[in-house]
Amino acid sequence: MSLLHYLDNEVPEFGEWDAKVEAGSSTIVPVAGDACGRGDAVLRTTIVGANVAYVQKNLNVSIDPGGWIYFGFWMRPGSYPSNYTYPLMVKDALGSTTGLYSLLLTDLQIKVSTKDDGGAAHTAGYVTGLVLGRFSYLVFALRRSSGVAANDGVLRFYFDGQLLDEATGIDNYDRFASVDLLLMGCPAGPRDGYWYDFDEVKIALDEYPEPFTPTPLTDYPEAARTVVLFRRDDSESREFADYCVSELEIPRANLCPLPNATANESLADYATFQTEVETDLAAWLTTNPTVAANCSCFLIGYGVPGYFTSGGMKHSATSRLMNYGTAFSSQTDNPLYNPATVARLTKAAMGGKYLCTRIDADTLQHSKDVLDCGLRIADCEFLPATDKLYSNDSDYTASLACGHLRIITAGLGEFADDAFVWGNTMPDWGSAGSRAVFVDPSVASLPTMRAATCECSEAVLTALYAAAMGSAGNDGINVDAESFFEMLRIGGSLAEAFAVAVEHLDYLAAAVGSPLMTVAFGLGGYNVYRHAGGIDWDDATIVAYIRAGVAQAALVGLGHVADAEYYYGVRAVSDAAVEETNTDKIVRVVVDAGGNLLGPPPNAINSARGYAVGGGKIEIEITYVARGQRGVASSVQIAEITGGVPDWAVPLAEVSVGTKTSHKTAKPAKVFGHNTTIRLAVRAITAAGASGPAKRLSPVVADAEAPAAVDYVEAEQYD
Repeated sequence: MSLLHYLDNEVPEFGEWDAKVEAGSSTIVPVAGDACGRGDAVLRTTIVGANVAYVQKNLNVSIDPGGWIYFGFWMRPGSYPSNYTYPLMVKDALGSTTGLYSLLLTDLQIKVSTKDDGGAAHTAGYVTGLVLGRFSYLVFALRRSSGVAANDGVLRFYFDGQLLDEATGIDNYDRFASVDLLLMGCPAGPRDGYWYDFDEVKIALDEYPEPFTPTPLTDYPEAARTVVLFRRDDSESREFADYCVSELEIPRANLCPLPNATANESLADYATFQTEVETDLAAWLTTNPTVAANCSCFLIGYGVPGYFTSGGMKHSATSRLMNYGTAFSSQTDNPLYNPATVARLTKAAMGGKYLCTRIDADTLQHSKDVLDCGLRIADCEFLPATDKLYSNDSDYTASLACGHLRIITAGLGEFADDAFVWGNTMPDWGSAGSRAVFVDPSVASLPTMRAATCECSEAVLTALYAAAMGSAGNDGINVDAESFFEMLRIGGSLAEAFAVAVEHLDYLAAAVGSPLMTVAFGLGGYNVYRHAGGIDWDDATIVAYIRAGVAQAALVGLGHVADAEYYYGVRAVSDAAVEETNTDKIVRVVVDAGGNLLGPPPNAINSARGYAVGGGKIEIEITYVARGQRGVASSVQIAEITGGVPDWAVPLAEVSVGTKTSHKTAKPAKVFGHNTTIRLAVRAITAAGASGPAKRLSPVVADAEAPAAVDYVEAEQYD
């Protein structure tokens, strides 16, 4: 784009303009008021009587034959004029009107007008979309005819990024050769008692001047990457789009008006959906390439069609727009579905797919309520510890992935303290929890959002869930709970969670709620690790996540191998998700041939010493103290270490021990060769077979040349 001027009114004392004119009591002054996310100052024109007030910019630009000039600006009317006036005029150096001007009428219609070389007027674009107190982005464009007496000049008028109207066949080769002055404010035709603001004036050659839109702060879905769809000619749909600006901080430049959309929630076929939604969306994105390049998420707003029929089955608009930009094909596979590793979705990672949710309801206020519920959930530092996930998916609720949420789970029933409901169910709301998301994948669980006549719409409109997902048609949908909740757990948005949980696009899955809503699960608790052959925190595997405040947890399905030993470690995790490595606890367990735990292991051996006793034999002195809450030992085993590993399968000896302190001497029967170095290990073992940690002894050197130790001597007295 050849941008000639960009006047954003941020320079004090009208420094971006060349002149200011005020007559009588009429004024044009800077006032505070953010126009569209750009700066703090806008210019306000207030008209008193018949007096003019305007600012002037010297352009002095020539338009090439067949070339275009564009004038774009944000405008916000604050009150109605008593009759027409001219907010913008273009003149040549002599002061005559040579270009285009706008005519503002009492009903806030705008007409764009220009004259040809013969003095005949050409007009385009009456629009009623200007609303008191609301900024709209207006662009007037004029093409100079390609030659003398050529009738190929064009006048266009764009409203909020959509081409509203155009006039063609204009012979303006001479009249529009030079554009010298731009006047904005009220340079002519003033009428008493009105005011309006304007800001961010852009004059460009040969390309539409996009309005400013803030650069996204991250690669992930956020306000600057979200486009809101609304019905241009419906005041309530437009008001909801404005609500998204004020509450979700969506840039005003990201609001896409749909001039052809009707009030019908469900359309007859896909072709009608194309006409009412997709075609206008495509045209708007083409006109706004910066927004198109940033956009990764659509929000279908209040009063916009949400369904269409294909193949006799109602399809969801949110599912279709997730596949926007491709040819419609019912029930296409979703490449984002159930990834091996759930990760936040950047625009690049989505590979041309989009996120999409819908907010609609029976009334405008109820639609705003849905958005507010999403903000309420997103504002929670953490979900309340008492809130629950209700689900009939027992495989998921019993899984490690569900445990990682550190949330209470329960089967479907009366939803007391509910945050999530996931599964085929008829609602029985019970007492309210935080009520974040309601998912019902069964047949026709979400065929409408404009009446509380199905499970999902009732959940949102009646029970005040912030979001819902269900099936639009007469078939169920496949959704993956693990992907959905893991995306939310890692800080992903609601729209991202829907995207990785839905198996098919261009199909039945309908998603409702604020796309940017996040859910903060509780982070504090305990991580349980497991490692075979001693604990190694770097290589250990997490096998369980325990919620904060839980003193005792039952762990199931841990997959123990038969006749093996494992080391379990427990570490506390703070509310800031910091693992407290200085508070770890380690326990060793043994499993039997069936893979079952053999009960608590006993304490380690307190002390043990081996020594040679002659005759190639050895003896081991053992001290064992039974104490604490661990398993009670019944015996102590002694094993020879061969190849670096104790041979517990064939112990050298085993001696029984008591329940208090035991001092024992073990005398293995095995005879060793002279000067043989013997390496030994001892361990305590319970009656059930659970063994304590092995203790290695100092090496013993056998002595086969000395006589064996005397076990028994009897003395007799002789007279």
